[in-house]
Order: sequence, then structure tokens, then C-alpha cells
Amino acid sequence: MLKSIALASILTIGATVSFAAEQTVTLSVPGMYCASCPYIVKGAIAALPGIKSVEPSLEKRQAVVVFDDEAVKLADITAATENVGYESTVIEPQG
Repeated sequence: MLKSIALASILTIGATVSFAAEQTVTLSVPGMYCASCPYIVKGAIAALPGIKSVEPSLEKRQAVVVFDDEAVKLADITAATENVGYESTVIEPQG
């Protein structure tokens, strides 16, 4: 009886545990116009907790960001670019 209660407790706990999901998003960053712009944008985003990678593209004026959605939210990422002078908007979330 005690074993079945313990097992039921473990199964219940396991059912309520949520795991962070790695997300990928493409941001439009139209203000990137010079060679140093992508480095500034990358640095601002990379400084946030939960960021796995940042790949900015000057040619496309975009940045592809891979992040842990439990540690950082999209609003935090776009705010980070805005804080260094580059407005950004989500083009394509790729969950």
C-alpha cells in the first residue's frame, strides 16, 4: 500500500513538472546599417540570461535568436535591442 501511494505521488509530481523549451525566433532589426550594428545587437541580446545563440545578419537586417523560454521572454529580447538603439520586431517564431 505504501509503495502504491509513493508511486502515485511520484507520477503526480511528474505530471505537473514543466520543462523549459528552447525557442527560435527571427527578429527584424531594420536599424542595422553598418558593420558594427550586428555586433552591438548580438552583444545586447547575448547578455540576457537564457540566450543560447544569436546570429545577426546585416544584409537581411535580422537576427535569429535561440533561447530558453523559461529564463527569458521575447519582450525582454526586443527590449534589449531597443535599449541599445535598435527597434526589433518578431518576424517568425519557430517554437
